[in-house]
Amino acid sequence: MIKFSIAIEMDNLMQQDKYEFHVNKMFDQNFLSGLCASETIQNWFLTSLDKLSDAAEGEKDFANLSERLLFEKKKDFLIWDDLLKCAEMSFFADQLPIYGPSIDFCCGYAFWTSRIFGKIDLGIDLFSDSGSYNRSIQGFVEKNFIDNAYRSVLRANVAGFLPLPSNSFQTIVSVCALEHIDRVDLVLGNMFRLLKPNGKLLVSLQTDKQMKKFEEIFHPSYMQQFRDMYSMHVDRSWQTWQELIEQAGFKILDTRFAFSQEDTESYALLSWNNHANPLFKQLSLPTLINTVPELRRHYFEQVRSWGKTPVSADEASLVCFVCTKK
Repeated sequence: MIKFSIAIEMDNLMQQDKYEFHVNKMFDQNFLSGLCASETIQNWFLTSLDKLSDAAEGEKDFANLSERLLFEKKKDFLIWDDLLKCAEMSFFADQLPIYGPSIDFCCGYAFWTSRIFGKIDLGIDLFSDSGSYNRSIQGFVEKNFIDNAYRSVLRANVAGFLPLPSNSFQTIVSVCALEHIDRVDLVLGNMFRLLKPNGKLLVSLQTDKQMKKFEEIFHPSYMQQFRDMYSMHVDRSWQTWQELIEQAGFKILDTRFAFSQEDTESYALLSWNNHANPLFKQLSLPTLINTVPELRRHYFEQVRSWGKTPVSADEASLVCFVCTKK
């Protein structure tokens, strides 16, 4: 019912040729954000492409970033989050700097992505006000475009029509998003249309290995709850992901496999049922990590090793691709 209501709402906006689009005032003080006609949005990008073509380094060392954010009390102590994100964000950090104009497909609130990339020109998301992925576009704006890492944000269905000029974007990123979408072919088609010739597509994707490992551990009733919560209903192998990307017209330049079956098992057990990990608080682990330098150093050395451990294709729960437009 929720998905159906969202689809109706988006269809109504499309029929009116109106999209909710906001521009960061730090980048352009004159643009009137809000509901905008498709032509208005496209014209803004066409007249802004030169100004959007710069690059930013971002933060390359995930372990250092995670430690600093923890020490500054900007994140919670969540082992499963470090375990999941270290290899993925390290992959993206290795691609820095990325050049604009750039798009983040299914950006959400971009906690890690904004810090790693440093600058993204456009974030696109459905920005549902309900469901497990409820993130309002107004919340994105109120977070100062995620600490001013983003220059604009668009509420739209990434598998539908996007009011953006073709062949205009130098970099497109997608961070573990496409596995939650049924019509991946339509999303990849949009990416191909928008990307400049010889532009870069950087994408991370969960493979079927993750859900298979979860199913070895958990009861079917919990697995159904998990799938519904995270919209994980289509499991794709890394080979299937590769085929879909190539069928869309992209050439794959590099592939990285990460998140071993052992790591996936640890992630499953650490995040089971309650991602806030109440046991960690009972054991005072967040306090110990913050106050005992030796323990903190040991932990973040482990985080760094998670991001660098080689994983074979056959056991990877995460696959990352660097692609270009043929």
